[in-house]
Amino acid sequence: MKEILKKVKEQVTIENLLYAFIIISPILDMASFIFRNIFNTSISPSTFIRPIIPICIITYIFFKDKIKLKLIMVSSIYAIYAVVHLIIFNILKTESSYSGIVHELQYLVNYTFMILNLFIYLYTFKKHNTKKLQASVLISITIYIVSIFISIITKTSSSTYIEKMGYKGWFESGNSISAILILSMFILLNIVKEKKYRYWVIAIIILVGIYLTTLIGTRVGLFGFILTLFLYAAVEIFVAILHKAQLNKNILIGSVIAIIAIVVVVGVVGSTTLQRRKHLENIEGNIIDKTNNTMSHISGSLLEIKEKIDKNELADGYMSEESKKSILDLYNFANKHNVVNNDMRTQQLVYNFYLVKNQANPLYMLFGNGYMTNYRELVLEMEIPAFLFNFGVIGFTLYFVPMLLIACYSIYIGFKNRKEVDTEYIMLILGLLFSFALAFLSGYTFFNMSTTTIIIVICTLLMLKSKEIKG
Repeated sequence: MKEILKKVKEQVTIENLLYAFIIISPILDMASFIFRNIFNTSISPSTFIRPIIPICIITYIFFKDKIKLKLIMVSSIYAIYAVVHLIIFNILKTESSYSGIVHELQYLVNYTFMILNLFIYLYTFKKHNTKKLQASVLISITIYIVSIFISIITKTSSSTYIEKMGYKGWFESGNSISAILILSMFILLNIVKEKKYRYWVIAIIILVGIYLTTLIGTRVGLFGFILTLFLYAAVEIFVAILHKAQLNKNILIGSVIAIIAIVVVVGVVGSTTLQRRKHLENIEGNIIDKTNNTMSHISGSLLEIKEKIDKNELADGYMSEESKKSILDLYNFANKHNVVNNDMRTQQLVYNFYLVKNQANPLYMLFGNGYMTNYRELVLEMEIPAFLFNFGVIGFTLYFVPMLLIACYSIYIGFKNRKEVDTEYIMLILGLLFSFALAFLSGYTFFNMSTTTIIIVICTLLMLKSKEIKG
């Protein structure tokens, strides 16, 4: 019995717990979807299970290692920021606000957990031992893609869009699944040359490619997958030239064939993404602006609010004066620049820019004016601007700057030691930069814990590779 307990104790290490955290992410995501959509509950077991591993590990680090004071100081900064931010949120909340303080708190908790997990992974993996991290991602993505195809085959998959277009399996968000799969490609392509994983990785990449380019229906999936393969081929060529080495023709030929095959399949079989784009184009002309009797350049709901503002028909307390002025500013900007009325991300970005300008409050600029204080269609999906506008300069610094610094540091080390740089290092940098692009253009990248888990693995691998390159 003692021998068994000893063996179990040897296996229960921080490293193994963090590997397990990566592997169980898709299972927790599916559990969350099933409980919310089948059992109609607002919470699921994953809500409680997911934080357990990070909390246990940080508690162990706190009592075991000599960094108690630093952890207390950093935790205090995040806690004070959260309290001030929520107080401001409570002040600015109106009847038109999309949600309440609990939902706002959820965003703060998720982003704080992202930084906590980043610290845990970087603190734990200080030596260059990346194989198990990469293998954990491979297992996790296998679970994701296999479960999605099972859901499609069994006709139990949920739809990506409300128009019943696209398949997203037993998961909440099509954009999040697209981001997880695409970002994982920047890790998986680095182990495709290894004999141990080669055929497994190739099989998964093929399944992911079929799914992202023809079935899910998101632009991130279709264009992201093609771009990732193109980048990989380009990086292979660049590294071969940099080191004056012979180019691996099999990799190059395989990437080119894959890209050509995707174009042919999309052209012949069709793509849900292109169907979705066509649908949006068809409904653009459905909204008429009665002010000038032309096609509206803002959404129907926003046009209705704008008309009520003009007629002074909005109820007192429904919306702040700064918000009303910002909607009028958005209306003028959209008409001047011919914004498409279903391009909500542009409308959200322009509105939030004007809102900060019209509020002109230094406290709001520092601590944020609240993410959920806005009208539902004006909640800023683009996360990096949201960090700055809705969570303030301090929120932007606390939640985004740590990963930005890792990217800048990795680029600096890579440039300084460019003769030591390999394909893996460049692909990891590109993967991290791609996550920033997703957060800016698509949104809900850093909010989703499973997506941030992949991003954190990329950051961890990058820091380990940086140490290796420095020597």
